[in-house]
Amino acid sequence: MVQVRVRHSLAAGEREQVMVFLEAARRRDGSQLNDQLTSDLTHGRREGFMAAIAFLPDGSVHGYAQASAANDGFIIGSVASPDDTPTQSAVLRALLAALPPDIAVTWWARGDESALAYELGLSPGRRLLRMGRRLPLSETTDVVVRPFRIGDDEPAWLAVNNAAFAWHGEQGGWGITTIRQRENEPWFDPNGFLLHERAGRLAGFCWTKLHDHEGQLIGEIYVIAVHPDFHGHGLGRALTVAGLQHLQSVGATAAMLYVDEENTAAVGLYGALGFSIENTDHSYQRPARGATP
Repeated sequence: MVQVRVRHSLAAGEREQVMVFLEAARRRDGSQLNDQLTSDLTHGRREGFMAAIAFLPDGSVHGYAQASAANDGFIIGSVASPDDTPTQSAVLRALLAALPPDIAVTWWARGDESALAYELGLSPGRRLLRMGRRLPLSETTDVVVRPFRIGDDEPAWLAVNNAAFAWHGEQGGWGITTIRQRENEPWFDPNGFLLHERAGRLAGFCWTKLHDHEGQLIGEIYVIAVHPDFHGHGLGRALTVAGLQHLQSVGATAAMLYVDEENTAAVGLYGALGFSIENTDHSYQRPARGATP
């Protein structure tokens, strides 16, 4: 029988146990938390962090759920052994019970977890598509980009990111602490963080990321955005192509990205560039108490 404990911060030993458990799950079947949750776990306690851990009698971790404050409430993620719905349900129930009811909660599940979500009192929310394609890409662009400069570009980048993603639960509302956390991740490379300036301003960016998957280098269009003031100039496509050109120049043989299913313009753009849907993640929501449905 597992015992579930809720924590507002993790001791160093507990954090290490959880990270070993999560790495084993990732290697086993690809289960993992999203980047915001992983970054908050790695870098220690910050405002809005909460975790529920399922321990076996021998003290080993058997399941994990975590909440982090986001742009429009809390986001949560969970990892348990395959087909171990009781443990996943236990950590999620404990976490949901501990989170304040007057703040909205979004659980990002791996695949369709509608039955469990219904049991937890959550309703369907956004759906996130993972799209991919092989490289190289034959299309090219002459849009001018430059690498991100750590310690210099953060304020201008935050302004563009938060204007472009004001509506977005996870990517919107970033502060200097959030971008600094990403800069300290082992995968961060400013040379793959491409900025485009126009009329003396930062107009848009394409932030890329590399993954080593069983010896194959896969490039990710991690975040891409154009400031609303510069919409209508074809920069979305041009910056995507610039990002793909960079990824193939450093040896990536395939590319991937995540996009909201409801963002039909972006889905159409990526489809026109040869991306196809490979997987769909589902989110489930608990609205803030008293909020209008």
